[in-house]
Amino acid sequence: MELQALTGQLHVINGQRQEGEMIPGLLAQPAPSKTARGRSRDFLFIHLTLSGPLDESRSLALDLLDVLSNIYYQTPGSVTAALRKAVMDVNQTLLQNNMVRGQAAREGALCCAVLRGDELFMVQVGESFAAIGRTFGVERLPPRPPERITPLGRTAGLDIRFYHNRLEGGNMLLLGDPRLGHLPPQAFQPALVNTEVEIGLDKLCDLIGPASGRVILVEFSDTPILEYQDMTRPVPPRLPPQTPAASVTAPVRGRADQPMGQPLRPQPTTAPLEQTARRATAQTARGLAKGTTFVADVLTRLRPPTSDSLDPPEEDTIHWAIPTSIAILIPLLITIIFFGVFVRRGEVQTMAEVKQAMRQAMDEAQAANDDPALQTNKYQEVLYLAQQAENLFPNDTEVIRLRQTARTRLDALEGITRLSASLLYEYSDSTLLTSVVIQPGNEGNIYVLDRANNRVYLHRTDPSYRTLTPATPTEQQPEQLFFAGQVVGSHIVGNLVDMLWRPQGAAVSRPGLIVLDQRGAALSYQPNLRDSRAIPLGLAAEWRQPVAITLYNERLYILDVGLGQIWRYFADGDNYTITAGDQTVALASGVDGSLAVDLAIYSEDASLLLAFQQGGLGYYNTRGNSVQWSEANLLSPQGGLRLPFMNIAAVKLVGRGLSQSIFVADPGSGRVVQISRGGNILAQYKATDPAGQELFTQMTDFAIPPDSPFRIIITAGNKLYIATLE
Repeated sequence: MELQALTGQLHVINGQRQEGEMIPGLLAQPAPSKTARGRSRDFLFIHLTLSGPLDESRSLALDLLDVLSNIYYQTPGSVTAALRKAVMDVNQTLLQNNMVRGQAAREGALCCAVLRGDELFMVQVGESFAAIGRTFGVERLPPRPPERITPLGRTAGLDIRFYHNRLEGGNMLLLGDPRLGHLPPQAFQPALVNTEVEIGLDKLCDLIGPASGRVILVEFSDTPILEYQDMTRPVPPRLPPQTPAASVTAPVRGRADQPMGQPLRPQPTTAPLEQTARRATAQTARGLAKGTTFVADVLTRLRPPTSDSLDPPEEDTIHWAIPTSIAILIPLLITIIFFGVFVRRGEVQTMAEVKQAMRQAMDEAQAANDDPALQTNKYQEVLYLAQQAENLFPNDTEVIRLRQTARTRLDALEGITRLSASLLYEYSDSTLLTSVVIQPGNEGNIYVLDRANNRVYLHRTDPSYRTLTPATPTEQQPEQLFFAGQVVGSHIVGNLVDMLWRPQGAAVSRPGLIVLDQRGAALSYQPNLRDSRAIPLGLAAEWRQPVAITLYNERLYILDVGLGQIWRYFADGDNYTITAGDQTVALASGVDGSLAVDLAIYSEDASLLLAFQQGGLGYYNTRGNSVQWSEANLLSPQGGLRLPFMNIAAVKLVGRGLSQSIFVADPGSGRVVQISRGGNILAQYKATDPAGQELFTQMTDFAIPPDSPFRIIITAGNKLYIATLE
């Protein structure tokens, strides 16, 4: 059945309905005159939301809509494969835009839907959501908020949700504003069930109320296209003149974010066309009622009344509750079973399409031997499709095989060394591990910082850090060292920022853990004495936003992004002092410390390493106040870095003396990069978790033991992993 789409758009700002303007981020577009094979029947709907003020992101939103629309309609193959490619290219475009210096970074939520015949294909990224109104109620997509949401434009690895539905005439589709996502499905019922697009837009306007929002509302009609009036002449609106009419477009070619004047509605010309979806629903209800009556009659014959009296005995009335309940439950059970079979059938069909798209992408990659860029793109497409297939049918053997093959070949193209990760410990869902420190020497031990709850834990391990060794066989929980509100000496612990291992030195009598407390203290823990103390830090009242710490020559350095500078504290025994006139580090000209996320200092010559979250890495000579090399040098042919950094989480200097290397954790591209101090790429690492998924895309911090064999301890969300060479 070929359905037609009647689309309307609504834009409300602070309770005021906006009329007669092009709404940025919304698009409803029939197929253009020239499309790839198989796209001529497709009708594309897009709802894009970008962070930041709407006026500032208007131009970028229009550019992204053009990219998505053009790529979709020019990409052959299945609908899912074309949507996948279009969304990935839009994400890449937004990532590149975010890496432009001096330009505000944008993240987004994206919902794309394609109507083909009576089928609706949909993909979602970020906090986007949609709703389908049917005769039996409202179906929300996704049914519940996802456990993990990755916005558009943050990383190269997207969490894309895919849906497939069959539609009927009279069904409605809402592509909603993320600001409405907290509402239950029942709230949208007046706008989506047994209504029309103009009335539905008014109901949505009432639902938004004094807030702001942008939505696309689509009514699907099974009225033949020939029954529509002449689209070149405006049709008077049905609504009263004092009610502003929504901008509605009939299924004609063009962008639906450009108002078309008065609403256009199909005008029936014959009596049979009066059988609308709502009348058909009523007939269906009457049919179910007749079926229920028939079942009741059958049950009556099987169990006739025990008396001819007009008033049956009380116990007989009670007995009738059982067959009456059965008569009501039977049609409900049939409906539930039918709906479940229908949904499962749609999932099987979708799975077949996804697997076919994976095979096609693999074949295209193998055929492009002379085009590494195309091969990379195709193998990445296979990995994205594998993720969606995993959501539909986990542990499918063919999907696992295709994903592993694509990952191996992609690693070879990009020069990636693949590590295998195992889970050391998993905390509760409310935990967010942001820092990890290993205790050097022959004792092992791993320290982790839970930034969400302001707690520091100790995991006792063997010297290889691979096996947890609790103090007693029955004690499996890690030992808690510090927590918010704890009294350490005369200091009350506040928000914990970062931590590091402080080795023994000329001034420091004993090695131990140092944790930075935003309340102006360095918390010290010495494991050999099991002693905790608070070291006050001078000028702490002037801190704005400390985010990271490091050591050089027993001195403590604090990166304060609120002030855009680095504080310097000198060791005084086991304490720290600050010297007037020498309390901060001078940064190289043009370096904005407020954009940095982490730092490290080379132990031989005090060279400063700064990392920036939105990509960017610089190696500076603090004595000469000059730049030795930057990420631009790494991206040159001599540097050897093919893909720029996208979202750096941490940097480390690992090794001793002249053999030290720089390690950069970039969850945006899902890798750890090893760099020489001279600015050359030495190696790139990725890791696979026990479920076969990319691990480094979730990484928050890491630690690398300096001795052999090579291994990385990683914190990711509420989990602690160790990754080793396979």
